[in-house]
Amino acid sequence: MEPHGRVKKIIDSFDVLKKILSDRAVVGEDEILIFDPPYEIRILKNEGIVVFSLGDEDIAVLSEDECRVKEGCEELVKEWILALSSLSFKRFVLKNR
Repeated sequence: MEPHGRVKKIIDSFDVLKKILSDRAVVGEDEILIFDPPYEIRILKNEGIVVFSLGDEDIAVLSEDECRVKEGCEELVKEWILALSSLSFKRFVLKNR
């Protein structure tokens, strides 16, 4: 998986993603928090990173320059990065409001 270009695409599409995800995620000025239990995915615009967490542990941190993914989590990260960068969202769990 070569996520670097896809991460840039996600960060560049941040405002579009905010609109698309407004009823499916927690959307802030510079952060989008997506729930995919038991995982959380954070898109941090100002930092230019996408972080995947499982509980208190960051299992993946992706930027244009760096890609750190915990062994065994590669497929999950690959699926989400592909979905977020192609705007084909199929895995969202609706957030209770």
